[in-house]
Amino acid sequence: MPRTASGLDDLDRAILQELNVDARRSHRDLASRLRVSPTTVSTRLARLERDGVIKGYIPVLDEERLGWDLAATVGIRISKGRLREVEEHLARDPHVYALYDVTGDFDALLLGRFRDRADLDRFIKRTLQDPHVERTNTQVVLNRVKEERRVPLSLRSTERPLGNT
Repeated sequence: MPRTASGLDDLDRAILQELNVDARRSHRDLASRLRVSPTTVSTRLARLERDGVIKGYIPVLDEERLGWDLAATVGIRISKGRLREVEEHLARDPHVYALYDVTGDFDALLLGRFRDRADLDRFIKRTLQDPHVERTNTQVVLNRVKEERRVPLSLRSTERPLGNT
């Protein structure tokens, strides 16, 4: 099968789509669903893992059932020249599940999980003690309307997700 610009062909995409549904599927089950040999699936998966397309396999846990009842976004203004240093420090905190360099009024956008308001309050106050953090803007998440961890895949590189033209 020909490879696309991303280096993936239709079989690679089909394997990834199957794993997006259930990453616990066996190579034999994947092979049966895709009508290829288990060896083909194993070889493809090994390459996708080696190339870093598949970074790992983790369970999707329910934060709230595990006591992480509060989610928040935190915009952070950071002193010039200290962005990477501050981000590396923040990224080590277990409350932080995503951290991005962004454009606009803030230098970084942090997505965090917290046990409760007091936990969030301690995190923000600790963050503001960093001499290179100029200010923060915190927004508490009221409801999760959509939170998708899977990367959208199409079988062909020419297909676009719904809504993109």
